[in-house]
Amino acid sequence: MRWLGGFSTPTAPVRAPDTGTAWPHLPGCWTVGEWSSHELRTTRTGRRTVALIGTCGATPAELGRMGACGVPDEVSWRWAGSYTTVEVTDEHVRVWTDLGGAWPLYLVRADGGVYWGTSSRALAGLTGGGLDLGWLAAWLVAPAEPLLLAGRSLFDGVTHVPAGHRLTLSPRGGSAAVRRVWWPRPRSCATSGSLRTELAAAVAVRVSAAARPTSDLSGGLDSTALALLAHHAPRTGQAVSGVTVHPAGRAEGGDLVYARAAAKRSGITHRLLPLSAEHAPYTGLDAIPVTDEPPPSTIAQARLSAQLRWMRDELGTDCHLTGDGGDTLLCTPPIVLADLLATGHARRGAIEAVRWARLRRLPVWPLLRTAHRTTRGSRRAALLDFGAALLATSSARHEEGDVGWCAVEEPPPWATEEARRRLANLIKVCADHLDEPLTGEFAVTATSEGVAEVGRSARADVQFAEAHGVTAHNPFTDSRVVDAYLSIPLDHRPSPADYKPMLRDAMSDLFPAELTARTTKGDFNADHYQGMRTNLEALHELADGRLAALGLVDPVVLRRTLTRTAAGLPGPLSHVEPAIAAEAWARVDSATPRIAWSKASFHRTGGAG
Repeated sequence: MRWLGGFSTPTAPVRAPDTGTAWPHLPGCWTVGEWSSHELRTTRTGRRTVALIGTCGATPAELGRMGACGVPDEVSWRWAGSYTTVEVTDEHVRVWTDLGGAWPLYLVRADGGVYWGTSSRALAGLTGGGLDLGWLAAWLVAPAEPLLLAGRSLFDGVTHVPAGHRLTLSPRGGSAAVRRVWWPRPRSCATSGSLRTELAAAVAVRVSAAARPTSDLSGGLDSTALALLAHHAPRTGQAVSGVTVHPAGRAEGGDLVYARAAAKRSGITHRLLPLSAEHAPYTGLDAIPVTDEPPPSTIAQARLSAQLRWMRDELGTDCHLTGDGGDTLLCTPPIVLADLLATGHARRGAIEAVRWARLRRLPVWPLLRTAHRTTRGSRRAALLDFGAALLATSSARHEEGDVGWCAVEEPPPWATEEARRRLANLIKVCADHLDEPLTGEFAVTATSEGVAEVGRSARADVQFAEAHGVTAHNPFTDSRVVDAYLSIPLDHRPSPADYKPMLRDAMSDLFPAELTARTTKGDFNADHYQGMRTNLEALHELADGRLAALGLVDPVVLRRTLTRTAAGLPGPLSHVEPAIAAEAWARVDSATPRIAWSKASFHRTGGAG
């Protein structure tokens, strides 16, 4: 697993990872794994060293100016790409996180100072701490509430620096200060054209450094946009290949119609990969690689592993684009109805409520009533009410189509009282440190938090891909893409009832007519139910494992839930997939030794890289 990090006193780190390599041009820092030269760039002027980590469109001259003049807070969204910025001086170590959470930054206090790094599991090796059961309870019971995971990691004692923040570490006393440096700022010039410009730049900065780039071409709007932008981007390597995975024996219909139409219109090299029943969901879950948290693709690991191996061996891909983050960024959440009511746009709020109600087949008045209630209440109160409902002896009743801050799904039946209690305690802690969003910014707040959650969790999928020799990228979580889209003023923000209209408008010259008219995603639930039935015996065995031993899961109820769901009885997949994914990950984590740390022997060096 690739990662890097450092210590709050760069001239005297006490320990360093045994597998780490001292970063020649960044004092007191190290890298683990293989990194390309364009992913790690540094400059040094006097006693200041500045580093860009990741894919970044900054020129050598622009990097040099930061070395000479210092790093401004807007560095995180100044250039195309996905990157973290580090500044080391005699007085401090500063790190700026990206807006999309794609480069998570973690901290742990040890040896009289603070260690920082891009892997929470690696830092956990310093203290030997176990899993953070509060984080795990939130991930299992309330996966739709990213706010609850803010500032934490899956490992006890390892904290997380939020997206869009600046970390300052002082060598004196080992203090760590975290300050927010980015907020969504409405701009009248932010349009679908801005989205196209930034998304094209995000793609171009990657394929320009690749020899054999590939992109998902699933037939959906997000992956198709990336594939076509990559096809038209300036590059020095080979042509971009669009990859479509489909069930063996079903080479027509469904998403393939849209993927083939996009390939035919653009002329992109189109590669089809048929996969059979052995790649079904829930298959071979003991084969996932070690990562910082359960990868979002855990349930589909057999399919993803086969695709990654094929792209590595057959296509030689050295840069693969995915559409992760597109749904969260581009689909307006229904809480925008509260924004409209709170800012005097009552007529549009009523119209949008009617449209959303028709789309979701809901009664309209509860939508308006709960949206109005959200405008008059606080987010803190909504969060505390959610926590109280978790501990209630009877299920709390919610109005159908509730428009509020917290998801209204009932906790999964297998969640133990201990899991609910830990989650309720975590909710109280979060509520005490919660900043209330400004009026009219409910939707952008929810979206920015959701994108940061997607970016952070998708890092585990990036680690998954790296374990198979493929470098994966998620341009929809890039800082400038996020900033451009969330800068669209409320008056021009799309309706929650419209399916990604800004992306369709931005890509109208490249999308085929069939895709431009598409208003839904492909449905893979049937494959998941079939995979669950096929692997039910193995899933029953997973039910009684680490999570049950930690007191978070009732194995008897989880087995019963799995059996009912596999049989097709009513029940959402969200009631089984988090538990299975977390259990599979926890078993791999416990079977894999933590990163070993030993006495450091780093020394300061000069120069630029």
